[in-house]
Amino acid sequence: MSLKKKKNQINNIPTSGNDLRDFRQSMSMAFLQTQIKLEHIVYLDKKRWSESHELSSWVFGSPDRQMVFWMMAIDPIGEGFSPKTAGEYLQRDRTSVSKELTAMHDLKLIFRNPKEGFQRYYLPTQRLLDAALWFAEYYVDTTLRLTEERERRDFFEYRASERLYFKSVQKRGGDAQ
Repeated sequence: MSLKKKKNQINNIPTSGNDLRDFRQSMSMAFLQTQIKLEHIVYLDKKRWSESHELSSWVFGSPDRQMVFWMMAIDPIGEGFSPKTAGEYLQRDRTSVSKELTAMHDLKLIFRNPKEGFQRYYLPTQRLLDAALWFAEYYVDTTLRLTEERERRDFFEYRASERLYFKSVQKRGGDAQ
């Protein structure tokens, strides 16, 4: 069977790069609305948790605090983080990171490493690890629930195909943009 005959041609197939660009643009704009919905749900949940839980109030108080929280859940953490190594990891000044580590210590989220020579290093408590895992699972569940929306799922699939295509073009020595 030949697709050259008019009666055998597929309807609605793109005829130019502009058709594909318009298609991608409409998909990305529909996806954006689902991303806004996801961010709004997470924002409202964090706000609600912060109003009723000391841990959430502190962690979600700033993006810097959130990252210090996640940093302390790194596995393997080795001997832990000192204010200096935490500052280097976060690319922030040691003094402000030290204050956050002290606050986390006061909240019993971290403890000092008891090992000789590492007393200035902090390790996570089980409470911090449990909270990090709980939030990570919450985030996955919330994202998956919204990914059931066609616009979100379709754009993820489109982007995966696009990335695969550009990756193959680069391997062949072409200019992928």
